[in-house]
Amino acid sequence: QRLYAQLGAQAAKILKETAGLTQAQWRVLVMIDAFGPVSSNQIVRTIVMDKGQLSRVLKGMAEQGMIELVHSESDQRSHIISMTKKGRSLFERARPAMTARQRAISETLTGEEFDILIRAFDRLDAFALEPLEELV
Repeated sequence: QRLYAQLGAQAAKILKETAGLTQAQWRVLVMIDAFGPVSSNQIVRTIVMDKGQLSRVLKGMAEQGMIELVHSESDQRSHIISMTKKGRSLFERARPAMTARQRAISETLTGEEFDILIRAFDRLDAFALEPLEELV
């Protein structure tokens, strides 16, 4: 948990200094960059963010002109989110530093160490999804 907090603080500092973004805003912009306009439900499922938290983040981003929210035709409770020119500009300002950080993190471990780490995370993830009844 300490490692997660330290890496999060590092990312937060980079995002704030390069583009004035929060980590949650960055994650939303990354999703839109990767997939084009996305639904709020897609974001919740992909980046594992609480719906209430995401709603507040999206509202703030829309108010700041980073994204545009349009009600989904298939589900009026959901929005389709697209990046505005301002959002794209902020994303592009932060991208080089975040890409360099990701590369540096990747280079910290050897290929074998990285593979072991991913397998360990996959096993822990599978364990966390097991029903509690089997554990008690």
